[in-house]
Amino acid sequence: MIATAPRLALALAATATLATAAAAAAPPPRADLAAPRPGPGAHGGDTDCAACHTAAGWKAVTFAHERTGFPLDGRHRDAQCRACHASGTFADPVPRACAACHRDVHGGRLGPRCATCHDATAWSTPTFGPEAHRRTAFPLTGRHALVACESCHGDRRDRAFARPTPRCIACHEADWARAGSAAAAVNHDLAGFPQDCRGCHGAWRFSPAGLPAHEACFSIKTGPHAGIRCKDCHSSFPAVDYAQPFTCATDTADCLRCHGNVAGEHDGVAGFQLVNRKCYECHRFSAAFGGLHGTGVPR
Repeated sequence: MIATAPRLALALAATATLATAAAAAAPPPRADLAAPRPGPGAHGGDTDCAACHTAAGWKAVTFAHERTGFPLDGRHRDAQCRACHASGTFADPVPRACAACHRDVHGGRLGPRCATCHDATAWSTPTFGPEAHRRTAFPLTGRHALVACESCHGDRRDRAFARPTPRCIACHEADWARAGSAAAAVNHDLAGFPQDCRGCHGAWRFSPAGLPAHEACFSIKTGPHAGIRCKDCHSSFPAVDYAQPFTCATDTADCLRCHGNVAGEHDGVAGFQLVNRKCYECHRFSAAFGGLHGTGVPR
């Protein structure tokens, strides 16, 4: 018994030494495993962690946000969850109006739907194009559809885009000055033409010009008079009110300028007086002169 006690003490001492050495050689515990994990109620309720997170780490969020009816597109993908869900409880309702997160620089004057003119990429790339502009008082047709927004809406302080009724001369002042000079086919100033160019000019180009309503009484697009200029027939140009139904009763047509050699052709027409208006009372639609007076009438 006396000899056994020293051997037992020696064995216990050796075991303690080995245990100490093993403890010293073991790696320290991982910090992420040592940290307390949030339970199912971390965001309120009993949501399963695996619905949004993976075992790779808490920051790897895999929640499909489009299931909520509000997909995270563009810059919304970069937003932190708490930017919208400030309470940390995702079950709480979140306002979806743009103004809930973004300051409305238009002051509510353009409505609450920012997506009408913008997308989620950037505010500086508006999506309000010609199709949307058709809903305004000035549809963008022809070359107007190619004009940059700032050409008309240059004042960036005007966040409501509140312009008065569009006037052609506001952008085409130089063109109007040229139209009022001797270089123009018709001097618009002397003719007293209004500054609403749309009555005679299209949105693609100023020339060739035409008065569409003119065809109703005397065609200048087809027939013998196709391609003639306004001043070939008219010596003056009374102001035209485009808001009123168009008539040809201007009393300014000078038919005899081109047809001055037809006096003898009308000798057999009773009561005929060879003056300008008489020509298009019979030859209204620029038809060929023949066949209007019956047979036997010189032409």
